[in-house]
Amino acid sequence: MSNQELVIAASTIWVVVAAILVMFMQAGFAFLEAGLTRMKNVGHIAAKNVLVLGIASIVYYLVGYGIAFGDGGNGLFGGGGFAPDADTLLAIGAEPFSWFGTIPAAAGYFFQVVFAAVALAIVWGAMAERTRLWVYFAFGVVFTLVYSVVSHWIWHPDGWLFAKGMQDFAGSTVVHYQGALAALAGALLLGPRIGKFGGDGKPNAIPGHNMAFTTLGVIILWFGWFGFNAGSTLGVVSG
Repeated sequence: MSNQELVIAASTIWVVVAAILVMFMQAGFAFLEAGLTRMKNVGHIAAKNVLVLGIASIVYYLVGYGIAFGDGGNGLFGGGGFAPDADTLLAIGAEPFSWFGTIPAAAGYFFQVVFAAVALAIVWGAMAERTRLWVYFAFGVVFTLVYSVVSHWIWHPDGWLFAKGMQDFAGSTVVHYQGALAALAGALLLGPRIGKFGGDGKPNAIPGHNMAFTTLGVIILWFGWFGFNAGSTLGVVSG
């Protein structure tokens, strides 16, 4: 095995293992949210987390990955790689995903799609206990597309913010800022949970039903973040 082949193999393993850790963060978000809400809504929260992870995966595969990282685009959108076939996903450093120089495009897809799913998961806590499943479905589709566009702006060399020198190593803007803004918008649109304010306008406490769930969720998220940050190198060597 040549040195280049060894780098490719090691980088692929590194990114895939990191992506698995990031995907496991979905369990952390589910436990955290379930523990901090009322028991009657736990089943709804669990179903939503699984549903939206699937939605994000499909939408990102069909169009999001190409918008974010496809070659041949402009400063706003990527221009290729929509619904990529097996040969495209197995290629390394080749169009339409030449941005991933030392890993297969499939490994890049896996790592990036779980990032998109984390951005979505950040939103849900602000919308908990007052959103129907179909709203999560529709919101998940729209948000995944918007997320992909902003990813292109900041992370792809053709992106207009990248060209101006913006740097975002592990998603502080692409993932967390987008998720936070969407969460704020959702909270403003939905308003407070039913029962949060009494007739006199004073806030009522709505305690979570299971602090053990919450603690477990925090620990899982803590563990998963080792993959989130370290995997953002997208390889085992720099340069």
